[in-house]
Amino acid sequence: VTDLAVPTDSTFLAPAHHIPAELLLDYAAGTLDEAWSLAVACHLTFCPHCRRELKAVEAAAGSLVEAIAPQRVSAAGFAAVADRLGPQERRPSRPALSSDPDGLPQPLRRYLDGGLAGIRWRWSGAGLQSFALPMAKKAGGMVSLLKVAPGAGLPTHTHAGDEITLVLSGGYTAGDAAFRRGDVEIADGAVEHRPLAMLDQPCICLAISDAPLRFSGVLGWFYNQWARFST
Repeated sequence: VTDLAVPTDSTFLAPAHHIPAELLLDYAAGTLDEAWSLAVACHLTFCPHCRRELKAVEAAAGSLVEAIAPQRVSAAGFAAVADRLGPQERRPSRPALSSDPDGLPQPLRRYLDGGLAGIRWRWSGAGLQSFALPMAKKAGGMVSLLKVAPGAGLPTHTHAGDEITLVLSGGYTAGDAAFRRGDVEIADGAVEHRPLAMLDQPCICLAISDAPLRFSGVLGWFYNQWARFST
């Protein structure tokens, strides 16, 4: 598991697949839910490019806020706004750039008391194991770690909603694209793919979706029924 550590030497290839600008803006504004915030925070521990982009977004937003003329708000008005906001959802803090001894990005480590060694993986198909993270998810969605054996993968599928996948260890291919440690893949209903783990080692990913996957192909109906009852 030591290969999950955020590398500091010149042998590490910086991520080639980044967080889209609009998603970074939502993260900076604090409007992402807990699961998507976690994925972005973990990617930022790997990606100097996206850290620079986030810094620029936050600087631009700060300038806009400073340009707004201050308005006096009564105590009663502030209390009314706080009541409308309700309880604040837990979100990962800004990511630390170092990893813990277990090799996990710090934002993710907070959800795994025993680290990777303490995970009780669940069989989820041939060559595929999963672990549901202890946080709220949307109905039919997924917030999980996936461990895929070398050369194995998910059946061909598209998506009923949005999905983000962050590679923590190893890598996978999807069509002509290759995703390695630190890379993110964003997918929606317009994307149909079949992710396959690379042959050199297992691929461990953080996978988050806000709706069920839609499997296609000959066994699509079977997998759709399995996914329906396993979420």
